[in-house]
Amino acid sequence: MQIEKKVLKNKASIIGAPINGTKTVAMAFGFRTGSRNEDSKYAGISHFLEHMMFKGSRERPSAKAISVEIDKIGANYNAFTGKEYTYYYIETTPENFNHALDVLGDMSTRPIIDEKELQKEKGTIIEEIRMYEDNPMINIFGKMEQTIFGFNTALGRDIAGTEETVTNIDSKVMKEYFTNTYCAENAIAVIAGHLPKNYQKLAEKYLKNLSSGSKSSWQKPTFSEKKSRLIYKKTEQSHFGICFPGYELSNPKKYAADIVSTVLGGYMSSRLFTEIREKRGWAYRVWAFHDSYSDTGVMGIFGGLKLDKTEEAIKIAKSEALNLSGTITDEEIERAKSHIKGASVLKYDNSQNLATLLGLNYLLEGKVETPEEYLKKIESTTKEEIIKVAKEVFQANKMYLTIIGPFKDQEKFAKILSSTN
Repeated sequence: MQIEKKVLKNKASIIGAPINGTKTVAMAFGFRTGSRNEDSKYAGISHFLEHMMFKGSRERPSAKAISVEIDKIGANYNAFTGKEYTYYYIETTPENFNHALDVLGDMSTRPIIDEKELQKEKGTIIEEIRMYEDNPMINIFGKMEQTIFGFNTALGRDIAGTEETVTNIDSKVMKEYFTNTYCAENAIAVIAGHLPKNYQKLAEKYLKNLSSGSKSSWQKPTFSEKKSRLIYKKTEQSHFGICFPGYELSNPKKYAADIVSTVLGGYMSSRLFTEIREKRGWAYRVWAFHDSYSDTGVMGIFGGLKLDKTEEAIKIAKSEALNLSGTITDEEIERAKSHIKGASVLKYDNSQNLATLLGLNYLLEGKVETPEEYLKKIESTTKEEIIKVAKEVFQANKMYLTIIGPFKDQEKFAKILSSTN
């Protein structure tokens, strides 16, 4: 895959990634700012601003004006906020490229941020926060990171903030945040798929709207001293999360970590899925993952469990993780590599998914890694490297446990961390 890159005078960047044979084109505007950038008093402002981008821009001063313009061409569009980034995208047909880019470029670089609309949108944001709190299957991820990084840290806070912090935000505060963080050096435009010849010139028109500023940086991450957390909630099943510190984006060990997480719980024939769901029928969903940030990472296991089997299932998950380095087989490694390859080809054959991958790579690492380059690293990772990473990550004294469910005996679950069986 031939990647084209251009850095503008104001230090904003443009990435182009052609996909042969596709009939779609995706465009995205990404910004190196997320919940790690926020003042704790205004936690959730990055996510709130993402919502406000759709409420009116210089050329289309209302939410309806924006949505009508995109809906009439049948485009796929959305946005999402992370802890280190915020991302906006539209996927459409080549003949609608100019129109879609004008809508996306204008709304993401020249938002109105009207106070009246902001006050109305607060209600939507608060209901979204409540929705997540009511859904442990989704909420367990945020709670896991609260446990491992600590409640009062930038990495530990929920991306959406709290009802109190969202209430603190007004249009003046949000406009200041936009000016300070949506600056040119934090910005990227990515075009992937069926590329028009003049896409760089067209994208540059919108990136020029951004002010100069400083590239976002983060406080050094810390890990919590408290290793277990029980969140009481009356539910029909329990939800658990096990975390271990993982690897940052620039660490070459992240490739082995991806293989390790796949073997452990990355698909339906993985160890955890087989032991907890297939053999025992104690869960519908049990999974493992490795997530990387700019300067740290998390290896995680999560799932929803039968209430009366919660303790036993968590012990099995712990045992599978801690014993993986000594029991992993060549067949498991090759199967995991093959799975990662197949899943990656299917995922990144899509222009929107490719635009997201390349944009976030560049925003957070300062370089672009294509799917082909990633898969070469996966394929070349040796068994010895995989075993070394499994030993390094899966250590009992590095384990963090989070449980959501109708339990009150915190000590019972805390003992799982220190038990030897």
